[in-house]
Amino acid sequence: MIHWYLERSIPLESTQRVLVRTQQGFEVATVLRIASPDKKIRLSSDPFVKEILGPLQDADRAKLADICKKEKEVFQKARTLISEQNLSMKLLRAEYLFDQSRLIFYFKSDVKVDFRDLLKTLATSFHTRIELRQIGVRDETRLLGGIGCCGKQVCCAQFMTYFYPVSTKMAKDQNLSLNPVKLSGICGRLLCCLAHEHEYYASFHGKYPRVGAEICIGSEKAKIMDINFITEKALAGFPDRRKAYVPLGQIHGRKEPVTSRNLWWVQEANKPEPELDFLLETYQIADLVKKAREAKEAKESKKRERRKPDGATTPDDPKHAKTGQKNPETQGSRKNPENSGNSEPPTHDSASRAEEISGPPDDDPVPNEPEGEDQN
Repeated sequence: MIHWYLERSIPLESTQRVLVRTQQGFEVATVLRIASPDKKIRLSSDPFVKEILGPLQDADRAKLADICKKEKEVFQKARTLISEQNLSMKLLRAEYLFDQSRLIFYFKSDVKVDFRDLLKTLATSFHTRIELRQIGVRDETRLLGGIGCCGKQVCCAQFMTYFYPVSTKMAKDQNLSLNPVKLSGICGRLLCCLAHEHEYYASFHGKYPRVGAEICIGSEKAKIMDINFITEKALAGFPDRRKAYVPLGQIHGRKEPVTSRNLWWVQEANKPEPELDFLLETYQIADLVKKAREAKEAKESKKRERRKPDGATTPDDPKHAKTGQKNPETQGSRKNPENSGNSEPPTHDSASRAEEISGPPDDDPVPNEPEGEDQN
């Protein structure tokens, strides 16, 4: 395992072996790298490491050699005991702490193992505290180490502190073949380097055409055959089997507004952007876009006709009644039943019209009116 620890009081060097006090006890560690004093360190110390006691002395190295020799003997004896008890577990490593206060056995198993009897036997045989740890295939590779497909030591045993989630989508973004044999490491899982490099490849996502997309180079149409994000060049193939490498910095694109199709072209520095009609002619989709525009315009015109009413709205229209608008010319006819059937507008003024509505005509006498009394 790799841990970070901030130690400024003890002068240390890379590849130097030191004695460390951890959460488990006293252990021997190797200094992998020392940060420069000018560099600002944002990481804090790993809580697993409590203290760095100092470099190993000659007596410590002699004791460490005896412990390593003893670990090999313990490993062989423990594997024999596992075979005798017919336990379905694979012993990977036996590890003593530096003060030999604890003996840790790492094993791998696909099923749950009942090792209670084995634990008692090991404690009786070695007279120390025994700990059995079951780990997975990735932890096995990190524990034992190995050479990856790149020819270097596997990342998990070299610098990784924890395992990143890896998916096949990362391989797609990097234009890799989805062959499980090529994408798997020595542990049988997806390569961890896919997660390490995914951020770099994801930065190009959406900025450049995909493999198989068409592109306009000059006045010719070509197809993207391959994209190398390391060299930042794309391989384009023409219909007459010619090929050309194009820098990614010269590839530009836009979206056609009607069909929403991506149009890509190669534009050199200090040159104007080609017109849309020129790109459509080069892509040989001018007629298709024209028909799509006509269909879109026809669809929009139908929507406008549906929103427009069948006839012009009048004051007596029900829509006016809903909005609270009243027709001053027909308001009186609605109140007077005698004028309701008259289609002609009234010709008298508002005063006489109010007089007609308020009471009967003057020539009609009021019935049962007593004579000689003042009508107030």
